[in-house]
Amino acid sequence: MATLVKDDELRSFDVPEVTRHAGGYTIYKIVLQVTPKEITENSYQIIYWKRYSDIRKLYDTLHRYHQAIYRPGKFPDFPEKSSYMERFNPAVIEERRVATKKFLNYAVEHLYLRTHDAYINFFQKGEKVLLPDVTVDTLQPESISPKEPNISLPDVPTTMPSTSTDEKHDELLFNVDEQDANLNHPLPKILDDLNDLTFEQHDPNTNQTDPSDLQTSTETSSIPPLNCDTNELP
Repeated sequence: MATLVKDDELRSFDVPEVTRHAGGYTIYKIVLQVTPKEITENSYQIIYWKRYSDIRKLYDTLHRYHQAIYRPGKFPDFPEKSSYMERFNPAVIEERRVATKKFLNYAVEHLYLRTHDAYINFFQKGEKVLLPDVTVDTLQPESISPKEPNISLPDVPTTMPSTSTDEKHDELLFNVDEQDANLNHPLPKILDDLNDLTFEQHDPNTNQTDPSDLQTSTETSSIPPLNCDTNELP
């Protein structure tokens, strides 16, 4: 028998299912959920299948005991006994299921009820089912770091920007001004004249005198001057 009186366990009841027995009567599935307070122990369930007549007998016994010892608090209500023909009515079965769950959870919360002989004998036989282990992760201190804003930078164009019209105009004016400065400056003209003069002095053709020119010059010099006296004219 699984013990129901340990104070180091958390217990609760559920009635999740109702079915028809082969003998023709209705049976209720009662599940006792047991959760140990020690984290090293596994939780488990104890499953019972009970007829409504047995549940009703336990209810009447504990209710009378509750009234006999003058315990404070209102004992849970239970459905009135229905006729034999209504025992398979779905509404009646559902009402009994909900009342059974409420009554058993009230009894397990009170020590004087769950230690009663009728309660202990009612839960003599049951199927124990171990629940799977629940891994508990150790909480680690969370480091808080300022989050950097997610800023997307625009794409930088790889091609160089083309020269603007104003820049081209300024460059053209600079070239024209430079040419004008070269034309107006006197130094290049003086250098050109000096080069021409030097070339003429070194030219062999200019140093030789033509014989015909020399003879003409001699003849010209031997001719006496002509005296033109205006008085001798007729």
